[in-house]
Amino acid sequence: MKIGLFGGTFDPIHIGHMILMENVINNLDLDKIYVLPNSNPPHKLENKKTALNLRLKMVNEAIKDNPKLEINDYDYRDNEIHYTFDTINYFKKSYPDDEIFFIMGEDSFLDIEKWKNYKEILKENLIIFKRYSNKNFSLISKINQVRKYNKNIYLIDNIALDISSTLIRNLVKENKSIRYLVNDEVINIIKEEKLYV
Repeated sequence: MKIGLFGGTFDPIHIGHMILMENVINNLDLDKIYVLPNSNPPHKLENKKTALNLRLKMVNEAIKDNPKLEINDYDYRDNEIHYTFDTINYFKKSYPDDEIFFIMGEDSFLDIEKWKNYKEILKENLIIFKRYSNKNFSLISKINQVRKYNKNIYLIDNIALDISSTLIRNLVKENKSIRYLVNDEVINIIKEEKLYV
């Protein structure tokens, strides 16, 4: 099987996440994507996050109709900090007969030197998705550099959606509509739990 790993705080999960995952499945013929909500992402330790149980509830509602998407508890089960290279190694050991792909955004990839053991991460199967529609020459250049010693790095750039959880939280705070940016079930949870107000 070809398995994708897609981590994030998902605060909240939005249509950009959903389109991206479907697009990656289509382009690389993945059999499954494990959605990995983080309890303590190392780069967001100072950020205030919505309670994990509510973020999980939103992710569950968003992905429940897609059999190729599944929540995995590895990044939140013990409330510890999990570094990406540990996460990848865990899945490679757990699924030795499968091919593991780590999915990341262009902004994360361009900053990867700040990640722990980034040289090890750059040896893995990486799927980079384009967030911004403008032509990013530094992104292309960096991917080409990595491809010299790792051919298994893929750029998904046919759809670029600059939708962020921050945008959605800000719209809710300003009492503006988030219709079409998140699915209806997620909107209902945000309203019921009075999130982001």
